[in-house]
Formats: sequence, C-alpha cells, structure tokens
Amino acid sequence: MELKQNIWIYIEVVKGEIAPLSIELLGKGRELADAHQTNLVAVLIGDGAGPAEEKAIGYGADDVIVVDNPALAEFDAALYTKAVEILTKKYEPSVILIGGSCNGRDLGGRLSAALRVGLVADCIDVRYEGSDDTLTWIRPAYTGKLFVKIQTTTRPQLATISDKIFRGNAFDGSRKGNVIHEPMDLGGAAAVQKVVDFKLIPPEQAAVDLDTAEIIVSGGRGVGDEEGLAKVKAFAESIGAAFGVSKPIVDNGWASHDIQVGITGKKVAPKIYIALGISGAIQHKLGIQDAEIIIAVNKDPDAPIFKFAHYGIVGDLFEAMPVLEKEIKKYKK
Repeated sequence: MELKQNIWIYIEVVKGEIAPLSIELLGKGRELADAHQTNLVAVLIGDGAGPAEEKAIGYGADDVIVVDNPALAEFDAALYTKAVEILTKKYEPSVILIGGSCNGRDLGGRLSAALRVGLVADCIDVRYEGSDDTLTWIRPAYTGKLFVKIQTTTRPQLATISDKIFRGNAFDGSRKGNVIHEPMDLGGAAAVQKVVDFKLIPPEQAAVDLDTAEIIVSGGRGVGDEEGLAKVKAFAESIGAAFGVSKPIVDNGWASHDIQVGITGKKVAPKIYIALGISGAIQHKLGIQDAEIIIAVNKDPDAPIFKFAHYGIVGDLFEAMPVLEKEIKKYKK
C-alpha cells in the first residue's frame, strides 16, 4: 500500500467520536484528493481509536493510520507532536490539515518547528490553482480586514483550518477503506506535564446561544452609539433572538468578542439573520453565509450587504425594528 505524497487529516477524537471540525476537514480533504487524484489519509493518535477509524472512512478517508500507545491515551502536545513527526518522516505526506482547535493550534505550531516546515494558520479555504501539488491557502489578515493567498515551498504543506467553514460533509456507511494500526515507539519521550486534577466549569450561557439560535439579530456601526446598540439588543430579546455584533462594535469596546459574528468571530447558521446597520464586509459575509434567510437594514443603498441579503430595507434601523418585531412575532406563532 502506497501512502506517500497523499493528503493527511489529523483527526481529533472527543469521547470516542470524531470532532465536528475534523469531519469538516475530511470533507474538504476528500475534495482536494479527488482534484489531485491522490488518497485521503486520516491520522488517529491515541490508545486505540475504536469506532472512530470506521467513521473516518465513512466521512471520506481512503486510509486510516491509527497510532496505538497507552502514553497517548490523553492529549499531550509534546507526545502527540512526536508521534505525528515519526509518522510524517515514515510516510512523507504532501499535505497535513489540522483543525484550528486549541489542541490543533498547539500541535500545528510544534509540528512546524519539529519538521522545520512552514505553517499557514487559521485558513478559511484551500485549493489547487496550478498543475503541481502546490496548494493555495486563504486566510484573513489584519483582523479580517482583508484576505491573503499563501503558498509554501516546504513539504509537507502544513496548515490549521478554522471551524464551521466546510459544512455539509455527510456520512456514507458504504465506503470502504484501509486501516493501518501503527505501534508507536516514542523513543523515550515522556509527557512534560501531568494533570493531577480537573474540574469542568461550564461557560456562562446567554438566554439564546448564537451557535444554536434559529433567529439572530446583529448590530453594526450603524447603531450609532452604545445607547443605540442597547436598543438593538432589546429588540433581539423581544423576539426571542440571539444577539450578536459586527467587528467594528467589538473594536469600539462596546461588546465582547464572544458575540462577534464573522469569520474572525462566530460562524453562524440560523434560519433568520437580521443585520442592523451592518455594511456587509467580506469577513462578516463569510460568517453568515449559511443562514437560510438574511434580512439587512441599512441607510446606505450601496452597502455591500444588499448584494447577498435575501431581503433588504434601505432606511433607519430604529424605525424598521418595530415593523420587523411585529412580522417576526407573526412568523413565530
């Protein structure tokens, strides 16, 4: 079996299940592998992968490499980096995609240093634009004010990928693939730290969560000031919607980053997204592109958001809110 010069996806497993971000990457990896006529390889690190190995095949992998070692039962950045480094030197992949989770970012940076290769962080897209194996990575720069294309000259091509970008990867239980169990000798490497106690503190949740809300109301620069933003928040509460903001609101210090909607904040997919006073910059557009219906209100008839909103109102958002409240409440009955 030839596993060299293929596309690899590092798979994160949570409680025996493949993490949603890794499922997204398997979908994108399948697209890249088909475009370049190569295999897609899922890499599972741990002490036995269990059902995750078959799930990886169902989500698009041709081959799965499973690293078995009791020392790798729990994530340790130093040990996991060592394991992936050993595999990489043995099988020589062309590409390694890693999800941009907390652990993924830790692993990606360490692996870049260990292999002495470049790393493109927090990408939002990747594609082949030429005839060779060089990938073009796309990522936000200057906090989302623009997007840049990057190509690396080192191999393997290494990148971390943001979440909620490549949605819609469906499981296919009929797919067949190869599973390779790779006993791992870590060469005496040991964990550099040990967790002796762990207490999970649940995060504070808003009344309606942006990640799961069916309706989201977001305010942008057009609210004018903090008093205007408070009125938009009150409107969201009145219709039972989650409340979000665009990047300029966070930059002004009027709201925290955890409710920022956009590619550099939260990527959302509600049934209805209501954008009040938001111009529609590309970083915001990419964060709401999966919304079923986008309703935009803006005084500027040339605002970019009207180019992709399903419904647009040119006018004062404070005058529009009572009308929208009345209509949304009809919809919810």
